[in-house]
Amino acid sequence: MFDEIRCDYPLPDPEVQAHVFQTKSLDSGLDRYTITRDGRLILHHVRYESVPAEERPYYGTPEWQNTPVAQTFGCMRAVPVGDVEIPHHGDIILYISLGEGKDYKRFEYRVRFTEGRVQWIKREPSGYR
Repeated sequence: MFDEIRCDYPLPDPEVQAHVFQTKSLDSGLDRYTITRDGRLILHHVRYESVPAEERPYYGTPEWQNTPVAQTFGCMRAVPVGDVEIPHHGDIILYISLGEGKDYKRFEYRVRFTEGRVQWIKREPSGYR
């Protein structure tokens, strides 16, 4: 498992600034976070609710009738509850892989937080691929 994290704080490589990264440095509960331009860590807290069958993607299709697992697709949706500032102290590793074959690139960053604020962001040596 992992969490998703958007980084609005300036990264060393502008080409990936708009991408959503993964991290296993937090709770790894498929949560969504943002590192703000001013260096705060924000958790976008959600609750989950059941989606009525008629609103699910395969409802009314042959897959709905013939493939029971298709009935579970889209059965839950995230409902935003609010944002929570997380006073993180320590490092978070962000990573993303882009492209394929000879165009493949991996970007990995270490983000140092001290008392809830970014101190610095550095590209990890393992992130140069």
